[in-house]
Amino acid sequence: MSVRRGVATAILALVAAAVMLAVRPMRYEVDGLSMAPGLMPGDVVATGWLPAADRDRRPRRFERWIVNAADGTATIKRVAGLPNEMVEIRDGDLLVDGEVVLKDPADLGEVALLVNVPINHGEGQVWMPPVDVLDDATFATEVNRSLESVRDLGIVAVVSAGPAGSRAHVAVGDARITWRLPAGVRCQLIAGRLDGRLVAVAWIDRDAAPADDRRSALPNRAPASWTVAVPWPQGMAGPTEAGCSVSVDAGGKVERIAAWRDIHYRPRIDESTRWQLDADSFLVLGDFPTGSIDSRAWGPRPRHALRHRAASQR
Repeated sequence: MSVRRGVATAILALVAAAVMLAVRPMRYEVDGLSMAPGLMPGDVVATGWLPAADRDRRPRRFERWIVNAADGTATIKRVAGLPNEMVEIRDGDLLVDGEVVLKDPADLGEVALLVNVPINHGEGQVWMPPVDVLDDATFATEVNRSLESVRDLGIVAVVSAGPAGSRAHVAVGDARITWRLPAGVRCQLIAGRLDGRLVAVAWIDRDAAPADDRRSALPNRAPASWTVAVPWPQGMAGPTEAGCSVSVDAGGKVERIAAWRDIHYRPRIDESTRWQLDADSFLVLGDFPTGSIDSRAWGPRPRHALRHRAASQR
């Protein structure tokens, strides 16, 4: 091989290596509890392929991004506010331009926590009695903080229909929802009070076994949107006051049920609860508010501080 050909081959190899580095996903190791329970210390988060293209990508609400913190270090946070919005934290909810933002089932699945509450069985019905749910966390018992009551919670269940079809009856507080189930199928359903609304969705799932190593109460294959999403009626008792229940008639049964609660946003002590974002700013927050240093302390971050979008892990 001539020297010229050898040099050309070496250059091509270097170019190929550079292209592969630019195309392959980048990986980051999680340090700390700011994105718990979905991401725990030691977890590895990957970007998508061609991470350099993220510079031209428009971040969307509730996406997880690798962000430059105020001191320039890389951290992972969730996009909560978009350019030109007025973003506010109030009573545990996230508001944009005065309206509470509703999470879709997939977003809820990344932030929902299992709630250890009594589940009672009897007379063809499974129910969760009224209970005061606090924003504590089993993964952070050593964190010393005052606890607040959480209003947004619900149930996730697997139900099966009888041989001639059944109806599944769900109660979320004083609200009632009924689904008709085709004969012999198993269905998953999610229902609850979420972001000031009554939400619910049900779908046929022939493989309704729980996913491995799930840190959320919600299944991985939930639909993209809610079937029911209506404002919570003023004065109606919610799940914390009146509980939740599921029953299936005509030979059907409730195979499994669990309770979930939503993320409970809270401001940091003596810091802002409202931010007016300019045309190049994003508000980024952690999923575990009391364990996260984020835009509540730094303020909004400019677009160039959002490095890479993290690929979904669900």
